[in-house]
Amino acid sequence: MEAVVSLLSILQGKRLFVGLEDRVLWNASKNEIFFVKSLYNTLDSSGSVPFPWRIIWSPCVPTKVGFFAWEASWGKVLTQDQLKRRGWILANRCFLCCDEEETINHILIHCPKARVLWNLVFSLFGVNWVLPLTVRDTLLGWSASFVDKKRGKTWRAAPLSLFWTVWKERNRIVFDNEALSIQRLKNSFVCNIFSWSKSCLDGEPCSLINFVDWLGSS
Repeated sequence: MEAVVSLLSILQGKRLFVGLEDRVLWNASKNEIFFVKSLYNTLDSSGSVPFPWRIIWSPCVPTKVGFFAWEASWGKVLTQDQLKRRGWILANRCFLCCDEEETINHILIHCPKARVLWNLVFSLFGVNWVLPLTVRDTLLGWSASFVDKKRGKTWRAAPLSLFWTVWKERNRIVFDNEALSIQRLKNSFVCNIFSWSKSCLDGEPCSLINFVDWLGSS
């Protein structure tokens, strides 16, 4: 009975249009049509967990890299700690530094081998930066306010390029039995970010050398 009373209370004052078919309206958008973006905005404004979607879904970054960064931000990448949680029996050691346990935050943020690339990023842009504890916090705090608009696009793509480069190097060691190469790590990172940025730079640096010089310009 209470449910009926509640329903009648909701319907009270509603206007019916004779001759029109019933249809579902999405009140979260102005035209009352459902869009995924409107749903995300609704969830984002309702106190949900902050998420760095503006950096992850960047037009300067390949979609597969964005998905990897998305998984890394949620801690869903199949690093060794995740495999152990799923019942695998293994000795958990980072394949890059061989000192700490492999977690996504370690391998992408805190591993000394990954730090080589972070230092390269900061050196290329001529900035000082303190990295947070997690992948998600790193992306949430990745502000481009100190660089111009065009270099800002490359700056926002930099952590995703770094994540992808480190993960690919890690997989070479794991699956192809290759030795870690710091030089290959650096070369892959710079070539990746140069290749990805060209589509967003509209005729800016056309060579890799000019691109590196351009990044450090103020």
